[in-house]
Amino acid sequence: MVRARAAITSSALALLVVVAVSVRAFAGDDPSVEAKVLEVERGSADAPALYEAARACEDTLLDPPRALALYDRLVREDPDASVALAAEQHAAHLRAQLAGGHAREARDFARLVAESDRLSPDEVVRRGDALATTAWSGGAEAALWVADWLRRAGRFTAADERYARVIATWPRSPEAKRAASGRAGAAIDARAWDRARTLIAALPAANPEDVAVRDDLNAALDRGHTRARSATGAWIALVLAIVVLLASLGEAVLRGGARRPRAVPPVEIWFLGPIALVLAGIAFTAHAAIAPVVVRIALAGIAFAWISGATLDLLRARGRAWRARALVHVVACAGGVVAVAYLALTGSGLLDLLAETVRFGPGA
Repeated sequence: MVRARAAITSSALALLVVVAVSVRAFAGDDPSVEAKVLEVERGSADAPALYEAARACEDTLLDPPRALALYDRLVREDPDASVALAAEQHAAHLRAQLAGGHAREARDFARLVAESDRLSPDEVVRRGDALATTAWSGGAEAALWVADWLRRAGRFTAADERYARVIATWPRSPEAKRAASGRAGAAIDARAWDRARTLIAALPAANPEDVAVRDDLNAALDRGHTRARSATGAWIALVLAIVVLLASLGEAVLRGGARRPRAVPPVEIWFLGPIALVLAGIAFTAHAAIAPVVVRIALAGIAFAWISGATLDLLRARGRAWRARALVHVVACAGGVVAVAYLALTGSGLLDLLAETVRFGPGA
């Protein structure tokens, strides 16, 4: 019974660590990126190597003109390569950004995107708005990026204002179309279900791509609404688990003698504690985003196990029946841990990542 209660939490933690390890596969910077790009630029290279170097110039070295040169070289030297079409699309995008001598703005925008996680929110918005109002072809893209960033930051009202500004300022641009769908997505994130439904209904459906976007948003709306109801259920389950365990402990304390619960942690804690500490340590080294979730589940599991173990120890010490009570505790602990895990995953945005890992496997 002890192991059953402890396994509830340790299994949940282990599953999250699997996600963390899969996420880690995408993390980390290669300090030799500059050297590898120089090697490609100065020597002969096949199409995949040229494409990889160009992407590195865009995403890591933050040098759009250099990336454009590599994309153009790829298309020129190997136009039939499998990555040639993607290279052409990237080159067209960068060429539009750099047109009219706006290399500085393009570099500033690339730097802002790369550094946004390390800047204060006000600085991100200030720099993004400045780029959006500059007379260059990337202004609409910068404005849309700011709106998307505000949406990810949970500042939904400000995001909605930026989306509306993109639509009003560049009404015929591709960014305006994406802003309209982004606005609906922000309403879903804000749990403004009726507003989201209205915004989705107003989206165009002139071609299969438009229909696919609307279908995806409607699916996201249904999923979000379902998760909101599930979160309410999780809170109810968590409260019930706490009430049941505390009521059980209170009853054991008040009935059957003067003996009080021992201050020494019950055996469940000695079994579960080391497992929780090891898994939390793995989570911290694997990926910072998942570590708080693992710690939250671990603490909840330890707290539930402590209350349950102290109650059962007291019942045994007083010669009272405890086996049926133990089964009730297992159910309460399981419900509480699952509720905490669900709330932690949905609150941190890791539920979708967990679903993708289960569906496609680590590293997908």
